[in-house]
Amino acid sequence: MKCGGSSEVKPADAEVKEICQKIKGAAETHAAKKFECFEAVEYCSQMVAGTNYFVKVKVDNGDSHVHVRVFKSLPHAGAELSVHSMQHEKTSACPLEYF
Repeated sequence: MKCGGSSEVKPADAEVKEICQKIKGAAETHAAKKFECFEAVEYCSQMVAGTNYFVKVKVDNGDSHVHVRVFKSLPHAGAELSVHSMQHEKTSACPLEYF
C-alpha cells in the first residue's frame, strides 16, 4: 500500500478485531447507544501520519452494521487509538469505502 492511498477491503484480522474491542466504548459514546455486539467483519486501511482503519462492524444479532473510522497514531506518539467518525444504519451488503 502506498502512503496516502487506501488498501483493498480485506476480512478482519486479529489486529483489527483487537482494535475494535479497544474502541467499543468510544464508539458507543460517539453513537450515543450501546451495541449488542461489536464484531469486526472487514476493513481497509490508509497510511498517513499513522494509520486510518475503515472497519465494517456487526452491532447486533441481525444484519445491523456500522462503519467506523479509527485513527492509530505512530508508535513514537504512543500508538493511540481514536474514533474519528462513524456511519450508521449499514448492512452486511453495504460496501466499505473511504469516508
